[in-house]
Amino acid sequence: MIDFRYFLVSMTGVFLALAVGVALGAGPFRGDLDQELRSDLRQVGREKDDLRGRISQLQQVDRYRDTFAKDLAPNLVRGQLTGQDVVLVALPGADTAVVKDVEGIVAAAGGGVTGTVQVRPKWADPSERQFLEDLAGRLATGRVAPATAAGSAYEQAGSVLARALVTDDDGAPGRGDAATATVVGAFGEGGLVDAPASLARASFAVVVAPPATAGASPRVRDAVVNEAAMADTPANAAWVALARSLDDAGQGVVMAGETSAAEGEQGVLASLREDSRASADVSSVDVADLPSGQVAIVWALVEQRRGGAGHYGAVGTTDGALPKAPEGSGA
Repeated sequence: MIDFRYFLVSMTGVFLALAVGVALGAGPFRGDLDQELRSDLRQVGREKDDLRGRISQLQQVDRYRDTFAKDLAPNLVRGQLTGQDVVLVALPGADTAVVKDVEGIVAAAGGGVTGTVQVRPKWADPSERQFLEDLAGRLATGRVAPATAAGSAYEQAGSVLARALVTDDDGAPGRGDAATATVVGAFGEGGLVDAPASLARASFAVVVAPPATAGASPRVRDAVVNEAAMADTPANAAWVALARSLDDAGQGVVMAGETSAAEGEQGVLASLREDSRASADVSSVDVADLPSGQVAIVWALVEQRRGGAGHYGAVGTTDGALPKAPEGSGA
């Protein structure tokens, strides 16, 4: 009986507490609580409307800035690449709009685009590395790429492709080359690149990088290698090696992409800038999706032609927003 009485007393206390809570909630404190909640909701609504207004204003300012820069861009680059040929190398996942914008700004600067080479994900797939190395070895004969025996598979393949796309011979750009057709055709049949059937060699290259992690399978993104002292994804190691090879074979290279490409371990531009060998010779621009970034690409190509290199944009430690304005740029 003692246990049963204890149970009854306990249950009575619980129900009494619930009754008091209900009475208070429906009684003297109800109005105050409701009023306070309504006030808080009104305040949140006002703050939300204020934020919407500020966002709209910032978007309008951004549109004005981009329109202003886009209108000025042709005047800032006019004549800077006259007589120069440029090949565009689009990495897997590169934004097609950025590729077209780069084509347009090169044309506005008076340069010629020999073509756009689209690199396929298979190039950087770890399971295809042996295939890549074997194919590069077979192609690395004679005048195609005589100096590719040493180095990683990516360095060998990059050297072969680079010698087919660019040249440092002032008299050779814009002219066809038998080796170019052979190399591009072989890499194309191997599912490694897509390129125009008739492709002349250029003096310069612009490598268009993808946003971070774009265009790569989880296996490629997540695998880690220490190749060339780079604790990075195999894809980034491959793209940095390709950029270095293009610079070795030609007269200059600029790697360009959006800001995310310069952030974190997955960004291709971030990997380029962290590689001491590549960053000393290959320039980079991390705002290639903006008109100001496209101007920076042209000015960086001019800087490359004069033997310099730099890293420009909005992310991390850079050499500024733009290279030094070339003579005749109107800046």
